[in-house]
Amino acid sequence: EKLKNNQDKEKNDRDHLRQVRAERRERYTKAVEQLGDEKAPIRMGGVYTLVGLVDEWLEDESIEKYEDKLKEGQVIINNLCAYIRSPFTLTSYYDELSEDAPSLEGIYKDKKEEFYVDKAILDSEADVRLSIIKEIHDRIQGPDKNTPGAWSDFEYDFSGSTFFYPIDFTRSYYAKPVNFSGSAYQDEVRFGGSTYQGGADFSGSIYRRWADFLSSTYQSQANFSGSTYQDKAVFSSSTYQDGANFSGSTYQGEVFFRGSVYRGWVVFNGSTYREEADFCGSTYRRGADFSNSTYWGKIVFGGSVYQGWAVFRDSIYRGEAAFNDSVYWGGADFSGSIYRGR
Repeated sequence: EKLKNNQDKEKNDRDHLRQVRAERRERYTKAVEQLGDEKAPIRMGGVYTLVGLVDEWLEDESIEKYEDKLKEGQVIINNLCAYIRSPFTLTSYYDELSEDAPSLEGIYKDKKEEFYVDKAILDSEADVRLSIIKEIHDRIQGPDKNTPGAWSDFEYDFSGSTFFYPIDFTRSYYAKPVNFSGSAYQDEVRFGGSTYQGGADFSGSIYRRWADFLSSTYQSQANFSGSTYQDKAVFSSSTYQDGANFSGSTYQGEVFFRGSVYRGWVVFNGSTYREEADFCGSTYRRGADFSNSTYWGKIVFGGSVYQGWAVFRDSIYRGEAAFNDSVYWGGADFSGSIYRGR
C-alpha cells in the first residue's frame, strides 16, 4: 500500500511538472506573438511575460541540471535580443523626431500633425526597448562589485542594432561572449565598470553621443575595431587580459585611454584622432601598434611602460605630441612619422 502511494505521488508530481512546463511554453508562445502587436502596451506586456519566464526557468527546482535551465532561458533571451536588433522604420528620422517641434526643413516640414503622431510612436517603441535593456541590466550585475547576476551566464547578441535611446549597461558582468558589433548609438551609452569573461565585440559601430567604457575588465578578446566616435569616448582605467583591437577607428571628439593595462597584444593602427587623445600612464605587457595613424589634436603617451615592441611608425602628428617619462623595454619604432605640431 505504501509503495503504491509513493508511485501515485511520483506520477502526480510528474504530471504536475508536465502541466506547469506546458503552460509555461504556452505563455511563451503568446508573449512572442504579443511582441509583434501594433500596440505598444501589448508589446510591453509580452516583454514582461518573457522576462518573468526566464526567471521561472532559472528558479525551477524540479530541473536538476543548471545547463538545462540555461538552455530554456537562452531561447527567450534570443527572442529579446532579436527584438532589440529588429529595425524600426522611424529611426531613419530620429534627428527630426527627437526635437520638440517639426523643423523648417526635412520630411516633416508642413506636416505638424504627422510629426507628433510619429514622435509618439517612436517614443513608445523606445520605452518598450528600454524596458528590455533595463530588465537585462538589472539581472547581469551582482550585489557586489564585479560579481555576476542571475542572467550573467546567458549569451547576448545585439549585433547590428540601432539604439535610438540611451543605453546603461554599467557594472555588468558577462560570463559568456557578448556581441554589440555593427551597432549605431543615437544617444549616450554607458558600459563602464563592467566585466567581460567571454569575448566582447563592439567592432564596426557608430557612437553619436558620449560613450563610456571606463574601468572595465576584458578577460578574453576585446574588439572595438572600425568604429566611429562622434563625441567624447572614455576607456580609461581598464584592463585587457587578452588581445585588444581598436584599429581603423575614428575619434571625432576627445578620447581617453589613460591608466589602462594591456596584458595581450593591442592594436590601434590606422586610426584618426580629431581632438585630444590621452594614453598616458598605461602599461603594455606585450606589443602595441599605433602605426599609420593621424592625430589632429594634442596626443599624450607620457608615463607609460612598454614591455613588448611599440610601433608608432608612419603616423602624422598635427598637434602637440608628448611621449615623456615612458619606458620602452622591448624597443620602439617611430620611423616614417611626421610631426607638424610642437
